[in-house]
Amino acid sequence: MKAIKWTLIVVVCLVVVAVVGGYIYLKSTLPDYGGELAVEGIGSEVKIIRDSYGMPHIFAETDEDAYFALGYTMAQDRMFQIDLVRRVVRGQLSEILGEELIPVDRLFRTITAKKSLEELYNGDLPPEIRSGMEAFTAGVNCYLENRGGPLPVEFAVLGYKPEPWKAEDCWAAYYYMAWDLNTAFGTEMLYDAVRGKVGDELAKEIMAAYPEGSPTIMPGGKTASLPSSLKLFETLDLAMEVTGKKIGSGSNNWLVSGKKSVTGKPILANDMHLGFGAPGIWYEAHIKTPTMNVTGVITPGIPLVAVGATETVAWGYTNVMSDDADFYIEKINPDNEDQYEYMGKWEDMEVREEVIKVKGKDDVKFKVRLTRHGPIVDDVNGVDGKSGYAYAMRWIAPELPTIPMALYAFNRAKTIDDMEKGIEYFKCPGQNVIYADSEGNVGYTASVGIPIRNGFDGMSPLPGWDGKYEWGGFVPTNMQPRMRNPERGWIASANNKHVGEDYPYTISNYYAPAFRFRRISEMLTEKEKLDISDFKRMHSDVTSVFAKEWLPNMIEVLEGAELSDVEADALNRLKEWDCVADKDSEAAAIYFVTVNGMTDRTFKNRVGEDFYGKMLKYSYIMHNAMTNMISKRKSTGRESVWFDDPETEGVETFEDVVQASFKDAVSYFDREFGGDIDRWKWGKLHTLTLNHPFGGESAFLGAFLNIGPFPYNGSLYTVSMASYPVARSFKTDLGPSERYIFDLSDMKNSLRCIPGGISGNFMSPHYDDQMEMFVDVQYRPLVLDRETAEADARYVLTLTPACK
Repeated sequence: MKAIKWTLIVVVCLVVVAVVGGYIYLKSTLPDYGGELAVEGIGSEVKIIRDSYGMPHIFAETDEDAYFALGYTMAQDRMFQIDLVRRVVRGQLSEILGEELIPVDRLFRTITAKKSLEELYNGDLPPEIRSGMEAFTAGVNCYLENRGGPLPVEFAVLGYKPEPWKAEDCWAAYYYMAWDLNTAFGTEMLYDAVRGKVGDELAKEIMAAYPEGSPTIMPGGKTASLPSSLKLFETLDLAMEVTGKKIGSGSNNWLVSGKKSVTGKPILANDMHLGFGAPGIWYEAHIKTPTMNVTGVITPGIPLVAVGATETVAWGYTNVMSDDADFYIEKINPDNEDQYEYMGKWEDMEVREEVIKVKGKDDVKFKVRLTRHGPIVDDVNGVDGKSGYAYAMRWIAPELPTIPMALYAFNRAKTIDDMEKGIEYFKCPGQNVIYADSEGNVGYTASVGIPIRNGFDGMSPLPGWDGKYEWGGFVPTNMQPRMRNPERGWIASANNKHVGEDYPYTISNYYAPAFRFRRISEMLTEKEKLDISDFKRMHSDVTSVFAKEWLPNMIEVLEGAELSDVEADALNRLKEWDCVADKDSEAAAIYFVTVNGMTDRTFKNRVGEDFYGKMLKYSYIMHNAMTNMISKRKSTGRESVWFDDPETEGVETFEDVVQASFKDAVSYFDREFGGDIDRWKWGKLHTLTLNHPFGGESAFLGAFLNIGPFPYNGSLYTVSMASYPVARSFKTDLGPSERYIFDLSDMKNSLRCIPGGISGNFMSPHYDDQMEMFVDVQYRPLVLDRETAEADARYVLTLTPACK
């Protein structure tokens, strides 16, 4: 017994030592935010004041010194994240994660082949931006060389150290965001693959671009599938999983001019909807030098504020949802796979040999082939090309890489005239930019490179061999949708259509449903004058216009159905519902579970379960299509064939789909929560968790690395966006990546918040210190002056020039 006792004591002591040792090691990965450090690479002293949320306020005598400090702080907080972004774009994930990621590496090496990071950096880049990237790079590397403790734990887990940062690596952030915000890649491959599954006629109902009668941003509303398309669609799906890309990533922005504000000056709000994660997609900072005073969110890996404010100007984005890419079907020479036909002649492709390093395996070699239209994307999957045809992709990202020039101008803007000069360079990723200045001016531009397509829309792959489907350049900026100081006194966008049918160019066929825009418009016009409290209320609004539109059709069908007592009670809850997607609402839960079932029953058996699982990432397209199907049913009495289940003998209708989905929903709740409907709360299903890249691997890791779960208000298409994988789960995976409200009468009244926190290190108090604030739609103040920053200082780091 005594031996057992001593054995237990020894085991307990060893466990304690291991736990304490592990804790000490993990704490040692935290950077030192305070003190004084002499460094090479700056010309004068730089102060980095971190506030109570750890956000850096950088005060420097030159722009280059400020960018150096930004690189240093970003490396302190997000080194693993910026290295991961670099590896995604360079096609180097397999080197650290293994052979499963080879298709993703091949994809990114292919789609960026037209212009590599080095070619972008060595191209037509203004010297002030080049020097800024070089200074930022020096700051990142200074931290890597001078950090006091070990690297973040992710590097230890994966068993590698990051390579020194290069100035050209800053362009990885550009390609990454262009990829993340692109809707054309997957959507066009989806359409092509659906045609291959169900034929042209049925596919046309999904391809319906925008429900008839939906509003526009501007007042007044002014081929065959190749066998490789499905394989390419599957690879795109894998890449989306790995990178966290969400199709339908949208956003809200709105503003009022002084005509509609209590202060007599503009107020502007923005929340960009992107995939949730820990850390979040944005880094926040404030930078002040003699030539700029700017704060906002920054794409990790690049030294320019993407969305934010100067002392006198504020701006915000939503995704244009532009069709900025086309797929071409190239005829391949049967005697030479590196040639393709164009205008009756064989042309040589440009061929590049690529080598992918794979963890624990031999290197993988493959070649990237480029035509006049772009890279052959079939090479991503090693398609043998026996059909004699292959897909090539033309994308504006490598052709119009000018956004650094736009952001450089924005970061120094004093008026909206300065903003509009910068917008001349804002082409990709296409964004609806709204802006306002302290003089009272407001404006909007659909800032995007719009290919001129003469006689075709680019929704389907195009014949590449006859020269009839070439882009005729790009729409000039002065022909893009834009407005300044509109008479109505407000501007808004929510990824909805920009202009009416009389606009001569095709911007997109992939708009989000206009439900959010309608609700924003309602709230902007329900009062004569608005203030910041109204904008805060709008940010938190979860009234579902989507439910208001669909629910009457559902109730009409269900009133004629045979229902059990609990089903009848559930129906009464729907009848009494105010269409507010509150986490404590039972009716919201019943409605959204029913909608999931309707989506499932409409599409799954037509296309097959596996393919349907991939389609779900494009739920807004399916809901646009279903909205059209429901509308046409009411106006014409014709049932869509999509409502019929091909696996049954009968012919199902919309009524059958609604009734079966509703009954399934009630059965689900009864099974999971019991027959008491008062327990069927939306927030029990609809939760928000910020998942760390490692957090999904096990419940144990998730408990340490993930942030959440939190019961969460909102749903698909509410202004407070809280999307989820339709028909698979109700766990929120897409929503506001930041919330900003700018008061142009006094910037000190402006507000900000990001999900999670500034740090990517889960041991840091700033990993999740904004999360509860974010969930409750609360804010922290936006600071642009040194005095206020110093008053809230939690840490101060002074960088001084090292003696040579």
